[in-house]
Amino acid sequence: MITQQNLCIRPLQREDLPVLAAFQIAEVRGMYQECRIESALMLQKQLESDGLCSEQFQMLMIEEDARAVGLFYLNFIREGLVRLGFVLHPSAQGHHLASRVLLLCRDYLMENFPVVRLEADTDVDNIAAQKVLERCGFRAEGILRKYRFHHGSYHDSYLYSFIRDEWNRNQEGSAV
Repeated sequence: MITQQNLCIRPLQREDLPVLAAFQIAEVRGMYQECRIESALMLQKQLESDGLCSEQFQMLMIEEDARAVGLFYLNFIREGLVRLGFVLHPSAQGHHLASRVLLLCRDYLMENFPVVRLEADTDVDNIAAQKVLERCGFRAEGILRKYRFHHGSYHDSYLYSFIRDEWNRNQEGSAV
């Protein structure tokens, strides 16, 4: 569990099943997110099986003021490389919450794992997500053509990265 002030990022629990089901709805996931329709029973089986939290993949609940407002994804691709993703409920967007969550998770990963590179991608039209990534020190590296399928067609995405060397420089600079 990662906490800071009124923010908590934690493993999923059985009580989170209605929230997981709500994030299967396209209007809740937003206009740039892939959306697979999964039955509540399938979600429950996955949750009971491993809590959607394994060594390779973790889905975490984002809570603000003890209210579930989003999901954060960690995909451990190989040693040193973690791919990140997140989605916030529409009611939680527009208040820099995504930046707080991303900074908190970025720093937690850098402090606790042998991570060299963090990656995230976002739809080329998702300006808000691009601003969040850039605000948190991620750099755009290129375009992933026809990378994501959502809302009936394939869309290009920007690939962003954050490298440990940049984090180390930031830490050294803040210690001065």
